[in-house]
Amino acid sequence: LQDCSFHPAECLLATGIITGQVRISEYSENGATRKSQKRLHSESCRAVQFSALGDALLSGSADKSIVLLDTGTCKVQRTQQNAHPTGISRMAVLSETSFVSGDDNGLIKTWDQRQPESTASFEAHTDFVSDMVLHEREQCLVAVSGDGTLTINDLRTNKVRAQSENDADDELLSVVLVKGDKKVVSGTQSGVINLYSWGHMDDCSDRFPGHPSSVDALVKYDADTVITGSSDGIIRIVNILPNRMLGVLGGSEDLPIERLALSHDRSRLASVSHESCLKLWDLSQLAEGSDDEDEEEEGEGAAARDQDDAAGLESEQQTAAISKIDQQGSASGSEDDAQQKKGKNGKRERGKGQHKVPKRQKGNGSGSFFADLL
Repeated sequence: LQDCSFHPAECLLATGIITGQVRISEYSENGATRKSQKRLHSESCRAVQFSALGDALLSGSADKSIVLLDTGTCKVQRTQQNAHPTGISRMAVLSETSFVSGDDNGLIKTWDQRQPESTASFEAHTDFVSDMVLHEREQCLVAVSGDGTLTINDLRTNKVRAQSENDADDELLSVVLVKGDKKVVSGTQSGVINLYSWGHMDDCSDRFPGHPSSVDALVKYDADTVITGSSDGIIRIVNILPNRMLGVLGGSEDLPIERLALSHDRSRLASVSHESCLKLWDLSQLAEGSDDEDEEEEGEGAAARDQDDAAGLESEQQTAAISKIDQQGSASGSEDDAQQKKGKNGKRERGKGQHKVPKRQKGNGSGSFFADLL
């Protein structure tokens, strides 16, 4: 499996497969069932994203094509052959009708579903585009690349507003926005998490070396918390500023975590790796911890608190919630794909970090959870 994406409102989950197929699954408390599976590309499907409204599924492939699939009928709406000069590596949604794609050579293109050709392009990167995220308030696309740089691409002017200094020794592999979109968080090949302050993108403002291997995937859980997927096969929960490892959610038998996705209600996390199944992880206990914190802050007058005290309180409560997950949780479902090609082609070199990987603990269901790092 290459990529995964949750529907923005319904209990649907899409996956891109190395065979060029795209699968749409329905998930529930009992697991996941296949709704549709079609071969849309001649080579591996590297990127899938539901549109902002969820009415279409976008997919990009190593064969340079982009396909729009109607979510309701599961019929192809549009196929854009040779959408890029090289294979497509990543896609992201910008608005109800627009999206963006990046390729192996660093080219980024914006698209409107109603128009036959791309609407703009950005050519700041010199290596593959590894991840992208929209800064909605600024109307800028934040992109990271294998060339070791991060770019801020202005969607109003169609110009590159800023680019970080080139770090040729360390690829940037994943990116999210936190702290009210004032901080940019990027995962690297070495296992270090880089933090950038918005408006000061020349170089990172902080570095958190907490992973023993590359941070290939990042999702934002809330304004202060991210979930990471690493090439050591471990999924971790991390607090940002103060930088702190909160716990370890699960893993994938020492196979690299390629992609992570968070459901619209934040109750499920999906992970894909170099294996023939999609894993769903139950985050309900973590969500309950966040809700408890919100209620306590309202009762005690959170507006009058010092910011550092509030961050520390959140970290403690989320850690407690993660401990509950370790004791009670299990992966809520998995789905076999007999046509999936197994292997570790393209596996990145592992970096060196400061934290030891904890010993695995057995869960109560079909999946496994791991011991808390603290």
